[in-house]
Amino acid sequence: MSNPYRRSVCALDRPASWDERSPQRPVQGATVPAQLPLPQVAESGTLAVLLSLALFVGLTTLGRTRMLPVPDQTRWWQPGGVVAESLLRGTAGTLFGGGTPAWQRLGLALVALFCFLAWRRYARNMMVYRPGPIDVREFEIGFLPGEEPDRAGRTRDAVGGAAADGGDAAVDGSCEALRGRGTYLRSRFCRQLAETGVYPPYAGPSNPPPQGFFDVLADNQNQSNLPIFVTTSLARLWPTRGFQVKGTLQVRRQEPRYGLSVTVTSFAGPGGSASATTTEWGRSWEDATCRAAYWAMAKILPATRLADTAPWRSWRGRDMPAELFETYSEAKKRHDDRKLDEALFFYREALRLDPFNIDIRLMVASVQEDMGLFLDALQTYQGALAVVELDGRYTGALWSRKRDRWRHWVRYTWSTVRLVRRHPEWLKLRFQYARALGFSERVVTELFTKEPIGTRRRHVRDQTRERLCAALAERYWPAVLSCANPPDHDQAKSEVRQRLSTPEGARLLLRLAAWQEFQRLYEDLPVALLVPGAGRDATRRQVRLMRDVWIPLRVAESLRNDRGAAAVQAIARDQLDAVGCLSTWWIGWRRLRARQGLAVGWPTDPDLLEQAVRRAQRRWNPLVRLRYLDYYGAAVCYAHALCGHPKWTYRRSDQERGICLPETQPGAEAEALTFLAVQNLRASLIGTQSGTAGRLAVQSDTNSGVASRLRTWIASSDPDLERLRNEPQFRFFQQDVYQPMKPITLLPEDVTEVRIVAYTKKLLCEGARLLERKWHQRRFDGPPTFLHEVLGWIRVDAETWTVVAELVQDRARFWEHRARFSRAVTEAVELIRTADHHFPPPVPPYEDLVLPRVERIPDDEPDPTRKVDRLVREWVEEIDYRLKVLGSLLAESAIRVSDASDKLTRTADVEDRRFEPKYFAALCMERAQLWQQVIEILDGTDLAIESIVPEEEQTEP
Repeated sequence: MSNPYRRSVCALDRPASWDERSPQRPVQGATVPAQLPLPQVAESGTLAVLLSLALFVGLTTLGRTRMLPVPDQTRWWQPGGVVAESLLRGTAGTLFGGGTPAWQRLGLALVALFCFLAWRRYARNMMVYRPGPIDVREFEIGFLPGEEPDRAGRTRDAVGGAAADGGDAAVDGSCEALRGRGTYLRSRFCRQLAETGVYPPYAGPSNPPPQGFFDVLADNQNQSNLPIFVTTSLARLWPTRGFQVKGTLQVRRQEPRYGLSVTVTSFAGPGGSASATTTEWGRSWEDATCRAAYWAMAKILPATRLADTAPWRSWRGRDMPAELFETYSEAKKRHDDRKLDEALFFYREALRLDPFNIDIRLMVASVQEDMGLFLDALQTYQGALAVVELDGRYTGALWSRKRDRWRHWVRYTWSTVRLVRRHPEWLKLRFQYARALGFSERVVTELFTKEPIGTRRRHVRDQTRERLCAALAERYWPAVLSCANPPDHDQAKSEVRQRLSTPEGARLLLRLAAWQEFQRLYEDLPVALLVPGAGRDATRRQVRLMRDVWIPLRVAESLRNDRGAAAVQAIARDQLDAVGCLSTWWIGWRRLRARQGLAVGWPTDPDLLEQAVRRAQRRWNPLVRLRYLDYYGAAVCYAHALCGHPKWTYRRSDQERGICLPETQPGAEAEALTFLAVQNLRASLIGTQSGTAGRLAVQSDTNSGVASRLRTWIASSDPDLERLRNEPQFRFFQQDVYQPMKPITLLPEDVTEVRIVAYTKKLLCEGARLLERKWHQRRFDGPPTFLHEVLGWIRVDAETWTVVAELVQDRARFWEHRARFSRAVTEAVELIRTADHHFPPPVPPYEDLVLPRVERIPDDEPDPTRKVDRLVREWVEEIDYRLKVLGSLLAESAIRVSDASDKLTRTADVEDRRFEPKYFAALCMERAQLWQQVIEILDGTDLAIESIVPEEEQTEP
C-alpha cells in the first residue's frame, strides 16, 4: 500500500531560494591583467610544426627531382629509404647547389630560417610556461639623488654637505662592503626563489648548469679558438632560460631605508620580451631582499602553468598581489614546521587578500583539525561552501529526488560539470565537510563546553555557534520530517534548533546530516568525473565506504547511547521511522543500503563489519588496487567500532565500596577489531612515501610526501583512534613504524589537549628567556643616545605583557593569543635572533613528549588508560594553576614596573638629559627579572618536550 504522505513530501512546496539562478561569472577581461605576458605555447608550436612540414615537403620534392629511376623490384624498406634519400638529396642540393635553381635554394633557405625562428620562439614560450631557470644577474649599487659617494666612499648630503649614513657600507667607510653585500644578497635572493615550494627551478648564486652539448663547450673560456667560438655562438642562439631578474640596491634617509629595485623580464612577450619593475623597502637588506623575491615570484607565477594548480587557479593571467604570495608561502613554511599558530595567522592574512580562495580555506581547516578545533574547522568548511554556491541552490540539490534529476538530466549535468570546472576543489570540500559533520562528538563537546574561557574566545565561539545553528536549520530541516509531523518549514526549522540545544540531539542531527552529504556526493561523482582530474580528491569507493559503513556506525552509536535500546530494536525490525528522515526521503535501494549499514548494530560484530567494508570496497576491475586512503578508511571504521566493546568488565568490590575493579580482559570481538584496524593502518602507511607533507592534507590526491602528516594524524589527532591507541597491537605498530629505537609510552584518550598544554609551556618559557636575554643585552650596551628608543622598548614590552594577560586569562587555549605572543616576542627580540633560536617552537606530536610518570607504568597494569588519563589531567591542571599564578604576578608587578618606568622616562624627558647608566641598568634588570619569574613559574613541571635541532647536533669530532 502506497504512503500518501510520501507523495505530499515529494510535492513539498520548496522555498523560493531553491530556484535561484546561479550568478554570472565575471569575464576575464574585467580583471587587471598580469604584468608579464602569457606564453603562446599552442600558437607558436602550431606555427613551428607547419613550417617544419613545409620545409620537409620542399626538401623531399627537390630531392625526388634529382634522384635516379627506382628499380622494378620493391622491398619493405624501400618507401622509407626513398623518402630519406630524397630528403638528403634535397638538403645537399639546397646547400651546395649542383644544378638547383637559385630561387628554389633561396626559398628553401628562407623557410628553414623561419622554421628555426619558430622553434626558437616555441622553446622560449615553453621556458616561460614550464617554467624554466631564472637568470638572476649580479645586483648593482644605486644611489638616490643626494646620496652620491665621495672619494672616501661615504655618502654625502647634497644639501648640507655633511656626511650621511650610508647604511652598512658606512661601517667600513667604502663602497666595497656594499658591493660584497650585493653578492651575498643575490645569493639570498636565489635561495629565496629556490625555497618556495610552489616554484622549484634552478636559482643559485652562479650561472645555470649546462643544458646540452653546446653549453658544455661554451663554458670554455678560450674564445680565441675558432671551434670554441663557433660552439659558443651556436649555444647562445638557442634559449636556455625563460626569465631574467636584475636588481639594484638602494639607500634612502626615511624609514624603511634599505631597498632593492627589481626588474623581471619575460622572453615570451609579443615583441620579444616584456618587463615588470618595482622597488621593495625594508628595515634591513635581508628584509628588502625577501620582499623583492616574493614580488618577483608573484609576477612570474600567473604566466606559468603553475597557475593552473591549487591554490592559484583563479590568478591565471591576472596581476597577483605580492602580499598574497608572501603570506601563503610563509604560512606553508610554518605548516610544514608544525608551527600551527603562526600558520593560522598567515593563512588568515592570505584569506583577507583572497577571500574566495577555497584551497586556502581547506588548508585553514586542515590546521584547525590538527589542533583539535573541530568546531572552527566545521565553520571554515561551511563558509567555503557558502562561497562556492548559493545556500538555496546547494540545499535544493542536496534534498532533490533522483527522478527529478533524471527528468532534467541536461540541466543537472551541465550545472554540475560547470561547477566542478570552475571549482575543481568542490568535491574535496564537500567530502571534508561531511567528514567534519561526522565528528559530531568533538563538535558537540566544543559547543556545550562549560570550561571558563576568555572574552575574546567566548565572543568567537558564540558567533560560530550562532552561524552554524542558523546554517544547519536552513539546510537540514528535511532531516527531522517524519510521518508524525506535518510538512511545515518553520516548524521543522524550530525542531532542528531545539535538537541543537541538547548534546544528544545535536550529535544525532549532525551525523544524519553527514549521511545525507555523503549520499548526495556519491550520486554527483559520476557526473563530476566528466571533468578531467575531478575524481582524484574523492573517489566513489572512498565515499561509498564512508556512506555505507562509517556514518551508519556513528548513527547506530547515537541511537544506542542517546535514545536507548528501543530505537535499535525498531531498526532491527526494518522500521526506520526512529531515524527521522529515513522513512520520508530514503526510498528504494537507498533504504536497503541504510538497513544494511545499520544492521551491523552497536556494539558491532567483527564479521558483519568486515563484510560491510568489503562490500563498500568492491572493485569491478580486479586490476585496480586499493589506495592508501581506502585502507585508512577501513581502519577508522574498525577502530571506531571498538568503542562499543568495553575494554574491561568491571565488578564492585564488597570490601571497598565505590571502587570498580577490572574483572576480565576484553573479548575476542575486540581483539579481532583491533587486529583488522592495525593491519589496515599498516597497509595505509605502506602506500605512502616519506617526506614533508607540505600543503597536502590527509585526503590528498598524491602518495608522495604525505607519510609525515598521516603519521601525526594517526598518532595524535584522529578521534576515531582514541580507543585503539592503547591496545598492545597498536603499540607494536607504533614501535615498528614510529619509534623503532625508543619505547612506546601509553596514550590518553584525548591526546590533543596535552600536546597543546606542553606546547604552551615551552612557548612561554622560550619567549620569556629570549626577552630576558634581550634586556640583559641592552643593559650591557648602555643607555641609548635618544630617549625615544627607550620609550619604544618599554612600549613593546608593555604590549607583550598585555598579550600575556589575555593568554593566561584563557588558559592559553586560544590560538590567536599564542600567535600574538610569538609576534610580540619577534618584534621585541628581532627576527634574526628568534630564527637563530628556532622560535616559536613547533607543536609536538605525542611521541615527543617527556612523561616520566607515564613511562614507569607497566604494560600489564590493570586498566592503564585510566591511570594515564589521571596523570595527564594532573599535569594539565598544574599548568593551568601556574598560569593563574602568572596572572596574579602580572596584576601586581606590571603596575609597579610601569609606574617606575614612566617616572624615570618622564624625569629624563623633562630635564632633557640622557639616562644615567645606573638608572638604565636598574630598569633593564627589573624588566629582565619579570621575565625570569615567568620561567621559574612554568619550568617546574615534569611535562616537557624532547626536541633535537639537527643544526645544533655534532656529528663529527
